Amino acid sequence: MRRLLPALAFAGALVAAEPFSRSLAPADFAAAGLGRLNPEELARLDALIAARTPPPAAAPLPAAPPSAAARPVSSPVRRTTAAVVEEEEPFESRLTGEFRGWEPRTVFALENGQRWQETGGTTYAGPPLAAPAVRIRAGALGAYWMRIDGVPREVKVRRVDAGR
Repeated sequence: MRRLLPALAFAGALVAAEPFSRSLAPADFAAAGLGRLNPEELARLDALIAARTPPPAAAPLPAAPPSAAARPVSSPVRRTTAAVVEEEEPFESRLTGEFRGWEPRTVFALENGQRWQETGGTTYAGPPLAAPAVRIRAGALGAYWMRIDGVPREVKVRRVDAGR
């Protein structure tokens, strides 16, 4: 489903007047598991996708006759700061101490001083691992995912330290 959401968000841009969830074919709606959402959750998903969908492109301006004083018209460019780009790049660190698993709202302390909290409501228990390496990457709709070496699945997290 993580791979489906960006494609679905793009499709939502094509049908701007209609909420995303209503623009899907019934088979796609069911395949994505959206039928399990209650009306409030579905409305929230539609709002999140609408907020992340770029506005439709404006109609191109008619070409101006060439003149010596004419300058080319540039299209709008979305600019980002280096700090924003840096936050979206996956990064690696290590957990401090021994790792045995997580439960909902577990806080993970990293060697680099950052603290990340489990937000997916999941539980995992495994054999003890001494300061395993972790990789955190940005996911769809503002989510972050942590991969812990030696653990067969990722955990959804959010940063909770004061540095952010």
